[in-house]
Amino acid sequence: MANFKTIYTNYGLSALTAAQAKSALLNLTHMAVGDGNGNATTPDPAQTGLAREMFRAPVNRLYSDPVNPAQFTAELIVPANIGGFTLREVGLFDAGGSLFAVGNLPATYKPYDTEGTFADTVVRMQFVVANAGVVNVLADPNVAVATQSWIANNVTAETIIPGGTTGQVLRKHSNSNGDTEWADPTDVNVLVGLIEETQTLAAGQTVVTLSTATTAELTVYIDGLRLNRGATEDWTPDPDTPDTKIVLTHSYPDGTEILCVQNEPLGNVPYPLQRDLNLSDLANKALSRTNLDVYSKAEADQAAPVGTIAHFARSTAPAGWLKANGAAVSRTAYARLFAEIGTQFGSGDGFTTFNLPDLRGEFIRGWDDGRGIDAGRALNSLQLSAFGSHSHIATSEASDNHTHDGKTVDLAGAHSHEGSTNLAGAHQHVINAAGAHSHDSSWGSDKATPPYGYSTSYVRAGSGDTDYNNYGWYTSTDGAHAHSMNAAVDHSHSLVVRTGGEHTHPVKTDPAGSHTHAINVQTAGTAETRPRNIALLACIRF
Repeated sequence: MANFKTIYTNYGLSALTAAQAKSALLNLTHMAVGDGNGNATTPDPAQTGLAREMFRAPVNRLYSDPVNPAQFTAELIVPANIGGFTLREVGLFDAGGSLFAVGNLPATYKPYDTEGTFADTVVRMQFVVANAGVVNVLADPNVAVATQSWIANNVTAETIIPGGTTGQVLRKHSNSNGDTEWADPTDVNVLVGLIEETQTLAAGQTVVTLSTATTAELTVYIDGLRLNRGATEDWTPDPDTPDTKIVLTHSYPDGTEILCVQNEPLGNVPYPLQRDLNLSDLANKALSRTNLDVYSKAEADQAAPVGTIAHFARSTAPAGWLKANGAAVSRTAYARLFAEIGTQFGSGDGFTTFNLPDLRGEFIRGWDDGRGIDAGRALNSLQLSAFGSHSHIATSEASDNHTHDGKTVDLAGAHSHEGSTNLAGAHQHVINAAGAHSHDSSWGSDKATPPYGYSTSYVRAGSGDTDYNNYGWYTSTDGAHAHSMNAAVDHSHSLVVRTGGEHTHPVKTDPAGSHTHAINVQTAGTAETRPRNIALLACIRF
């Protein structure tokens, strides 16, 4: 449970002691509030100021409790137009600007008036003194602001509207503001009704002169949409003729209808959000988105979880992204990204930097995460290129038994082929032995001379020859012997080949049988294995 309290500072205690000792008065003149520098605070007696002061003003009221005079309450008014911070601490200062007392507050956001607040904020702090006489109670009527509780207790109908009797009513006496009177109900009443005036604007017209209505309690509509009134709004009273003329902040197309309505009950009630402004009238759009837990368009354009990897069709990283190029970046400047990826891609200098993933020229593969297709891989690990185990089978078609017919040679025409043998050199021709035989040298049995014309060298070829009556000359038996021939000396033998006539020589190969032919496959490809792809810039969200 939170502990909220107010304490004296060391200075406040010493000032209080000195005032009691010297019977002097403490002049507590100012109060301040702060946001605790963005955090809850615990009052410390050693404080001399607030953790982070956001607003200071003179004390609106400093008064004692009617039951316990020693208990005082200091009151600070924070105007409606001051805001945009969270109240977490309050301080009370004396006339010298020194911190007398300090307290902590529940964290309360103080909006601007443009954020929907219509009242001032009151901050009070209480403290107790031993001697109430040492505190000087000051009240400046030109500075003091009435609070709601004071008004509820002190501002009543009888004090504001005196007079009248039972049964009378308060009514408008004229259209002027504050011009009222008490009257009997039976009297003729002055009724305030709506006064409407419609005009048609010309092109470029910004000044409108009223003929029926006045600018008092006037509400202006353009094409059914109410215009805001004020120095920085859609229309203002003309500075020279403020009762009967209005000045539009910008012109409208020719023929635009303007409707001026006087005394409309809702004429001065501002729209919380004007329909035609489409939320552009929000004073603090960023805070509104925070309260609605939504992104702005610019934030949505960049929205992605820290550490997201994305590819872009550009050469530079968009806002909120870094190139995934392995660079070393600051651990503090990119603390959210460092908290997500740490040093998985490199520890930088080991102290103040860390490395981004380097995805230049890389393909992205989904982490296996236990599926088993790419088992053994660690998240964010690098894998080199490789081919899966495979083989290549190449065959040629089988050929049945067949022959290859060769081409014929060209016709040679009628011709002859002349050749010679090599020299045989000096040699002999040896006649084989004739074997045992005899030569008959007689002529018949009783013939002493051969027939006419025959010589003794005639050798009878055999017996039974009827031409010579079986007679012939014979030699005596010579025995087994040989006949020799003289050397033939060096000589050659001419060889003449007859003309072959025009002819061809057919060529025929033997059947090859069923067989295959080996095929050699040449190498092909580049330095890496890759599918068809397109190059984009890889970036990481920080």
